Amino acid sequence: MGGPGFAHIYQVDRVLHDGQSQYQRVRVIANSDFGRMLILDEAVQTTERDDFIYHELLAHVPLFAHPAPRRALIIGGGDGGLLREALRHPGIEHVTMVELDREVVDVTLRLIPSIPRGAFDDPRARLLIEDGVAFARETNESFDVAMVDSTDPKGPSLGLFSTEFYGDMARLLGPSGTLAVQSGSPLYQQGVIAMVRRNMSPHFKYVRLYMGAVPTYPGVLWTFTVGAQHRDPATLEAAEIARRLGDLPTQYYTPRAHTHLFDVPPFLRHVLGIE
Repeated sequence: MGGPGFAHIYQVDRVLHDGQSQYQRVRVIANSDFGRMLILDEAVQTTERDDFIYHELLAHVPLFAHPAPRRALIIGGGDGGLLREALRHPGIEHVTMVELDREVVDVTLRLIPSIPRGAFDDPRARLLIEDGVAFARETNESFDVAMVDSTDPKGPSLGLFSTEFYGDMARLLGPSGTLAVQSGSPLYQQGVIAMVRRNMSPHFKYVRLYMGAVPTYPGVLWTFTVGAQHRDPATLEAAEIARRLGDLPTQYYTPRAHTHLFDVPPFLRHVLGIE
């Protein structure tokens, strides 16, 4: 990510795990500032220090965009942080999580349990170790909200960015469904952001980009894309979100912040052709 003049460097205080799964290199290192860090191939996925930012944004924006979510689907997210946040959301009765790589789940549970925080043991959670693209294509189940926590669009993750996959997700979500995906860095992955928007748009009435600041990731700023059929996710009022949020504690996402997350800066609006 980035060009030859850019580097995003972490000091490795200790290597806690370094192994090769069927799909990727899986590492956990310790860093004095970020705590324990999960690294897949050469990309940092999450850290103890700031995982809450990414996972709250990917979970609560689409969950609040749906009027009454009960059943949620997660594709990817083997570290369990997104599962944790989805299960915390008011009204959620069931979450199916489809993760390709069992090794990611096992290593995180063993070495960074502070990220899932018992989410995999919740009776409302179901973990399936299989290909998320195939699951979306073949399942007859229906869900209210889906979230895709994937690595970058290459190798096994490439299909998670295709228009066929988004079409399958729209089918299983139904007329009120909402889908959110991570869509990369606004500085270094503008092509990915544009691809997600282009491939999702035929299948959802509303496709909106939103952003947050995740210190772990190159450039700090990170984007997400949400697709919805029922209502424009960017138009939710803070009062409505506050009423539904109730006493649920969050560390980054707030009712007042929701609308501002969708305020895409001019440089990115120009690239994407957003008016």
